[in-house]
Amino acid sequence: MLPMDRRAALRTLASGSAALSLGTAFPMALSASPPPSAPPSRPKSPRGPDQAGSHRSLEPFTIDVAPGTIDDLHRRIDATRWPEMPFDTAWGSGTSDVVLRELVGYWRHEYDWWAVQDGLNRLDHLRVPIEDEAMHCVVHEGSGPGPRTAILLLHGWPGSFLEFSEAAPLLTAPGADGRGFDLVVPSLPGFVFSDAPRAPGMHIGRIANRLHLLMGELGHARYGVQGGDWGAIIGTQLSRQHPEAVVGLHLNFVSSAPQPPDGQPMTEAELEYRRGRERFQAQETGYSGIQGTKPQSLTYAQNDSPVGWLAWMLEKYWSWSDHPGDLWQTFTRDQILTTAMLYWLPGRILSAARIYQEASSAPPGTNPGGRVEVPTGYARFPREPWGPPREVAERTYNLVHFSEMERGGHFPALEQPEAWARDVNRFFRSLG
Repeated sequence: MLPMDRRAALRTLASGSAALSLGTAFPMALSASPPPSAPPSRPKSPRGPDQAGSHRSLEPFTIDVAPGTIDDLHRRIDATRWPEMPFDTAWGSGTSDVVLRELVGYWRHEYDWWAVQDGLNRLDHLRVPIEDEAMHCVVHEGSGPGPRTAILLLHGWPGSFLEFSEAAPLLTAPGADGRGFDLVVPSLPGFVFSDAPRAPGMHIGRIANRLHLLMGELGHARYGVQGGDWGAIIGTQLSRQHPEAVVGLHLNFVSSAPQPPDGQPMTEAELEYRRGRERFQAQETGYSGIQGTKPQSLTYAQNDSPVGWLAWMLEKYWSWSDHPGDLWQTFTRDQILTTAMLYWLPGRILSAARIYQEASSAPPGTNPGGRVEVPTGYARFPREPWGPPREVAERTYNLVHFSEMERGGHFPALEQPEAWARDVNRFFRSLG
């Protein structure tokens, strides 16, 4: 949990928090005014002085989008040059034209950004300088007396801190011991309200180290980690780099699938998974090839056209989630559109996509592999494309907890918040 003086500082600053301004002159610019008064001196970090030897501070803020920015969004939506569709392929060639047009109509005429902004501002937002670039996070304080375990919740692409909003209260609620978990939900470097890296080299290992530094700045010497998508990959690397700090790792996504030991045949479950992954790789990963090699070219179109950006990310929610053929039985329209807005408004479409290229072009040896010895829990959701059976995950992780989930896909905290939170709760409480 946050030390007492840090929580007091957060409450004091929140009453006059700096605004994260997204203005009309340059809608993609991020700026934050300094808080009206300097925060109290921070406690000594458990890892010692920061590398630069500089004073770091909490920077609470509110999201403040200028009205002209939404006017500009509406103008761009109205000016969309829709492609000709002589025949309907549904989702077979990409995003469904029918679904997209209906969603864009809702976005233009019914979606209420101002109500959404008010809701987001009820969360506790911070921006913390880490290696001279600010990292954004949302903090949720757990119920009950301390000490409480802190959990770092990590999103992926095209996700955000929003994924965990419904599940967070289920984790901060008191357990049998009267305590809930403290939660830290960061935006990865280049995502949402975190600064875009100013130079190449923001590979997985470096992101993992920044997250460790962030937890130190918030006063957490030891903490749990939960992740899916890039969050799982980064959480895995964080557990390798700082096993002394990570009390446990919970995953709902496992990307590694090493072969069984020599002489050990694959189970039918593993064979079925590998066949499915091969089909998925051939049919569903073109986006990754683009973002992993030349992410910049496509982004000129996405950054100019909100409909183009929405079409690109919407297809992932369709392809990767658990739904009966109607996406709106799993997600709300506002959830999808707010996610799109959290990339569009601060201009983070390109900087977020770069994570694929940075991961694929990291110098050899930058992110060492090896078995993860940190106690690991794994919730396997049935529609998660990167969800190998237990025996495959055990080759990489010290798996002490495993659950076969009944429903859910790639975004389980958003799709099935109660089931996801129940499993995360059970895992971290089992660690004592």
